[in-house]
Amino acid sequence: MAVVAVILNHLLGWPSGGFVGVDVFFVISGFLITGLILRERERTGRFSIVGFYARRIRRILPAALTVLIATTAVGWFVFNKTRAWETIWDAVASFFLAANWRFAVTGTDYFQQTDADSPLQHFWSLSVEEQFYLVWPALLLLLFAIGMLLARGNRERSGRRIRIVVIVAMGLISVASFAFAVWETRENAEIAYFSTFTRVWELGVGAVLAAAAPLFLRLPVAVRFVLGWAGLAGIVASFFVIDASKPFPGPWAALPVVATAVVLLAGIGGPQRYLFPISNPVTTFLGNISYSLYLWHFPVIVFVPLFLVDETLERTIITAGLIFVISVLAYLLIEQPLHHSPWLRSFSDAGVTDAEARRVARATARSEAWGRWQERFGSQFILSTLALLVVVTVVIIAAGFSSRGQAPQAAPEASQQNAANPLDQARADLSAALSATAWPDNLSPSLDDAMRTTSNDNPARGCFEPGSTPDFGGCTWGSGDAPNHMYVVGDSIALTYAPAFRQIADTSDGQWKITTIGLYGCRFTDVLVKNDGDGVMDSCTQRKQDIADRIASDQPQLVVVANAFALGQSSDGRALSTTDMVSSTASLASRFNSAGKIVYLAPPPLGADLDACYSQVSNPGDCVVDIDPAWQDFSAATQAQAQASGDRYIDALPVNCVDGRCPAFAATWPTKYDTVHLTTAYSEHIAPAIRRLFADQGLM
Repeated sequence: MAVVAVILNHLLGWPSGGFVGVDVFFVISGFLITGLILRERERTGRFSIVGFYARRIRRILPAALTVLIATTAVGWFVFNKTRAWETIWDAVASFFLAANWRFAVTGTDYFQQTDADSPLQHFWSLSVEEQFYLVWPALLLLLFAIGMLLARGNRERSGRRIRIVVIVAMGLISVASFAFAVWETRENAEIAYFSTFTRVWELGVGAVLAAAAPLFLRLPVAVRFVLGWAGLAGIVASFFVIDASKPFPGPWAALPVVATAVVLLAGIGGPQRYLFPISNPVTTFLGNISYSLYLWHFPVIVFVPLFLVDETLERTIITAGLIFVISVLAYLLIEQPLHHSPWLRSFSDAGVTDAEARRVARATARSEAWGRWQERFGSQFILSTLALLVVVTVVIIAAGFSSRGQAPQAAPEASQQNAANPLDQARADLSAALSATAWPDNLSPSLDDAMRTTSNDNPARGCFEPGSTPDFGGCTWGSGDAPNHMYVVGDSIALTYAPAFRQIADTSDGQWKITTIGLYGCRFTDVLVKNDGDGVMDSCTQRKQDIADRIASDQPQLVVVANAFALGQSSDGRALSTTDMVSSTASLASRFNSAGKIVYLAPPPLGADLDACYSQVSNPGDCVVDIDPAWQDFSAATQAQAQASGDRYIDALPVNCVDGRCPAFAATWPTKYDTVHLTTAYSEHIAPAIRRLFADQGLM
């Protein structure tokens, strides 16, 4: 039930809370592993921590390592280079059980479906579990010793004392973890989702229940019946009640966690045959292959759209079929054979007691039975399944490549055909890119290089970094004796335009000097807009004040304000509308008004997510996007504000889009390195067109 909910949520976005299947996993895992350790201690009088880790490695590693290797290999051949290397580092982090912290540090938002997902993002939950099990067995050894001291060496009483100590210790840990989860979710939701510390309580609930299990052995069947169905109903309800808008994991994860614990509690006294939704042959089979299903589902979901771009019912069916087929194959060919391997068992169970040796013998007998089943039926099943997999894969690849165009081609030279009018030139470049059927092989920089470089090659980067206000002289381009002075101020949008304005200043025949200065992440508005970037909130207010003071002193002819067209929250958490943002920008700009004309320069419309659309099996059409409605709302409101206040508005569409469609490159230049910001090369390229836009309004 849990794994199917997770897969459906990732594949269809339905049910809205299907992602809580992971929380169900955590409770089951804490219950299962803690119960195994406690029973081993009570049965044998000892607990082998080395044997425990050896069994965990044998159970977890072979299947997981196969997925990591296969995913990075496929990613290397189909992803763009930037994303391929990111996948490799994701695999390294996953192998060393640190995937959750990598995704937390890199700012991955689990609920942001527009971002390009890592095909290994789902390994975060395995990392949380295994980090827990790096600490929990060692802590249990300490708790065992405390329990023995409390029992004063009495073996009969020691078992009960140990369980009580475990319940108390893990209960306290779980309460503290839950409280931290609630706090961290409120303060930093992205970190909270992936953090081990906000998830320990979920595994802890299962651990406490395992330690308290003897108390529930004699529950009446009627009570178990009610509890089982009530817990099951709670799990199902959580799939639909919870969504991305709920604070998660604190406190809303409590619903699936408690519901799962109730189902487990109801089953402590014996098999739950009356819970037919989770005790029939179909669900039992899915439960058996659930680990493989979980490991393989996300890479398949990420890779298939690279070949089948259109989001259709057929693509969904093919994706679901591939997930099932690959998972079954992995279960039969990798997970089970290695998990039941007599050699691996003898290695991991070296030095076990006689009782444990008998368990090894029974496991060996099961593995031999498994081998006989493979000899009798396995080869036929495996061959037929492999054949089906090959057919489906060939169909996908053929369909994907048939929808791609021709081989890579050089970018059209439209820019040289319209050099007399830079705006016509820009339109011709963009139009040619919109009609391209293959990625040009002469983009400079390449899209891979642009994505890797981001804004690091921007000449004005130091003028927009947090900290003390930069030297204004070092942020000024053109002749110091120029009769005209322009300021370009704002957030990272002003930074992305800075190379263009440097070109304008340097080619103005000594007529203009241009100062480009601001702070990325700091919206140039009267209200302080919340931003999570390091140092942004600490620097933003002072930076705006210092720039306003300098503008008042310099009295430039033009002040250009360039902000992102995006909603936000005030520093006190109040949601800001489009009207709020535009009027607040105008309010700050009015402080510059006595110095000269105010010009609002629109940002580029949002581009495609290059991580998702640009790959070795995609074509330029996959990265063409329409102008987003939010940009249009901001543009209309800003233009109206400028007209009302007697200021000017410069539209960015002529250098970014044609007829409402925006490509990822123009001529030989990538337009953006992400969804928002222009590449330095393209910003420099469109400098003549931007100057023409200003000249057409009599500003230059």
